[in-house]
Amino acid sequence: MNRASGLIILLNGAEPSVKAIGDSLQTLGRETATAENYQAIGNLCSDPLIQPVVVSSENSPLETASQREQLQVMAAKYLVIIALSESGIDNIADYFRLGVADVVFPEPSEQKITDTLVRMDRRAESRLQKRLYRTEMEKANLELQESLRLLKQDQMAGLEVQKSLMPESPLKFGDYEISHSITPSLYLSGDFVGYNFVLGRYLLFYFADVSGHGASSAFVTVLLRFMIGRVIRRHQLEKDYTALAQAPEGLVEHINNQLLATGLGKHLTIVAGSLDTETSKLRYVVGAQQPSPILITDGRAQYLPGKGKPAGIFEDASWTIEELSLPENFALILLSDGIFDLIPDKEIADKEQTLLSYIASSSGNIDKLKQALLIDSVETPQDDISVLLLTRGM
Repeated sequence: MNRASGLIILLNGAEPSVKAIGDSLQTLGRETATAENYQAIGNLCSDPLIQPVVVSSENSPLETASQREQLQVMAAKYLVIIALSESGIDNIADYFRLGVADVVFPEPSEQKITDTLVRMDRRAESRLQKRLYRTEMEKANLELQESLRLLKQDQMAGLEVQKSLMPESPLKFGDYEISHSITPSLYLSGDFVGYNFVLGRYLLFYFADVSGHGASSAFVTVLLRFMIGRVIRRHQLEKDYTALAQAPEGLVEHINNQLLATGLGKHLTIVAGSLDTETSKLRYVVGAQQPSPILITDGRAQYLPGKGKPAGIFEDASWTIEELSLPENFALILLSDGIFDLIPDKEIADKEQTLLSYIASSSGNIDKLKQALLIDSVETPQDDISVLLLTRGM
């Protein structure tokens, strides 16, 4: 236990009640000093937090609000001991309410004084512990604020990296137009899209949703961008029309193996596709992506077939390629599962049907589509909300 400051200050030590306590303290071998007024106390103590100050109740009247406030301020700064006179006994409760550390009754015995000193030591220890705790909390708070500042800087830098890796939107090629929108729930998004027109004929695209949120998921989107980018560049440099005609065959298997090799414990859902703009043949693969790809023709919206496992969980997994010929006028829409949060229905099956009714006649461009889905009206989405729109003749 920390002992209160060895020096005990007697305020107006000539007061009979204060002098009696001072005499007892000297008998007990405790050092005392007299302060003539409140201002003089500060010159005598080294640490106000644990400094006992004996004050006569005669010098601490509680008749006015100003007097009560003065005592309260002193009690907050020092360990105030009230030396009670006969007339001050009636105010004991008020003294304690104002924060004094202890009171001493008139003509105290040495044992009573000793008991008071023990209580002062305990009160001093409590005050020191609170000060230490407050100091540690202030330090921890400053460190936390600095960490948050650095984290925000990192996230903003990461967001700029993600933006720089996103494709141009909208991107036009002949009668075709493809565009996208990503509304992240945090600074960084686990959703990612990519698309390229390759060798003047093929439109290659992918739409992925990485598990989790924040920086780790965003890191995987960057990794995904470079993995797929390498594959596309190789086909371009080699002018491999045969491989492009079979795309996206083997792509998700490649992504699956790469994710497992990282050991990050991340997986993703994905839709990857290839459109031959000369034949209007669409080939695509679905890896657990919900909702399924949506095709809109003649004002009617329908889900396209296709299913498969997410990538990054199962070794030696494979995915089935779906193929269909697109009509002259169409809109192909890919959405992340964050869109379900904007639909009031409770069951997923009901949400899927409501979703079709929302977008059947609102797919001419990305802005109309977002308006129909109420995406821009959400200030703090619970999950990332991403949209990819491919159109011709709409």
